[in-house]
Order: sequence, then structure tokens, then C-alpha cells
Amino acid sequence: MPDFIKYLLLASFAYVYVRLLIPYFGFFALYMFNESTQWDKYIEKPRLVFYGIGLLLMHSSYSAILEYSEPLRGFFFYANCLMFMGGITMSQITWSKRFKNVFIPKIQEKLKKKNNFSLSATNDQLKELYRGLVNYDMIITEKTDKDDFIKVFKEDWYTHKSKIHFKLDAPSCREFYELFKVTFPKNTMSVIDFFKRSDTIRREDGKPYKYSTVKDAKSRTPISKKSEELKTIFSRL
Repeated sequence: MPDFIKYLLLASFAYVYVRLLIPYFGFFALYMFNESTQWDKYIEKPRLVFYGIGLLLMHSSYSAILEYSEPLRGFFFYANCLMFMGGITMSQITWSKRFKNVFIPKIQEKLKKKNNFSLSATNDQLKELYRGLVNYDMIITEKTDKDDFIKVFKEDWYTHKSKIHFKLDAPSCREFYELFKVTFPKNTMSVIDFFKRSDTIRREDGKPYKYSTVKDAKSRTPISKKSEELKTIFSRL
């Protein structure tokens, strides 16, 4: 019986470590060959914290499980088994969609309260950006005029009712955000700020973009339908 328990525990360790190493080896290989890694620090850093705690629980209870299994000492044996299982659960829950789409956004929302985008762009740059969006018919001018556009980016979110109504699908809107970040690198605006916390970005039908859809849009559609037009707009800033 003790040998069976030992091999079962070792198999659990192997599964947890392999499950972690496979994707991170991929990140490392892409990084070494100067390829885009699609590393999302807002997900991967909490994942590593959970994994660290889970592995700590597993390693801490491993020797105790073997010690109390022969002869079987009920309370201590089962208590350490629960700790070991808790460690496995903490590590593996990080791969679930709920962890990415529900848990992470909620934690970020609690830890990082912001009232505006803290944008470093000038009003003239925003006016030029607005003109470009209008020229390529990417914004609903009847609902978002130039002043609305500037207010959204420059003023506190809760001091006005202005919204930006894009004529862009989720991948195109995500690419707009990515180009915005590259063009104005001094800003700390995150995806969750832009598409969820601010509550200022709208789809053509007036509804907010779904955060989880936009967040994952880049991995599903690396090049959006409006990619060339968006690059042209931002190249003029």
C-alpha cells in the first residue's frame, strides 16, 4: 500500500510539473528566437503565484503522507492528503477559462482603481487620430464627436457621459488598442482599463465590447479586417 501511495503522489507531481513546463517552454523558445510570445503578465504572473503555493502545499505534505501511511494514522494521514489535493487544485485551476475571464479581472479591479487613462497624448494628436477614424468610417460621428473623443481619453471617466462608438469588430478594436499603446508608450493603459473599467468604449450597436472576447481576439485573429487602415491612421500621428 505505501508503495502504491508513493507512486501515485509522484505521478501527481509529474503531471503538475509537465502541465506547467509545456506552455512555458513554448514561451521560452519563442522568446529565444525573437518571436511574439503572446505573454500576458496579467494572467501569467498570478498563475505562477498560484502554482507556487500549490506546489508548496504538495511538497510540504508529501513526506507526511508517506510517514503516516505505515502504520496508518487516520487524522494526520487524511489531513495531509487534503493538503496535497488542495495543492493540485490550486495549480490546475489556473488553466481554466474562469480563472482568466472571471477571477483575474475581479482581482485586478480590486487591486488597481483608476479614474482615467492618464494619457500622455496631446489634444492635437487626439484630434488627428479622430480625423483618421472619421476618414476611414471607423467611428459613429453622430454619437461621438471630436470633443467626446478627447474627453474619454483625457478626463476622469466619471465626470462626463461621453462614449466612443466604434464601427469595429472585436479583433479590429483590439488592434486599435495595441497600436495606441505602441504610438503612446508612456501610458499605462491596460486592456481591462480600455474595455471594461472605463465603461467608455462602445460597439456600433451601443453595447460595450465583451472584455473576454477582446482580450483573446489577438490570439484568434492576429491581423484584423481593418489592420492596414489602422496602421495608416497611426502612422500619421
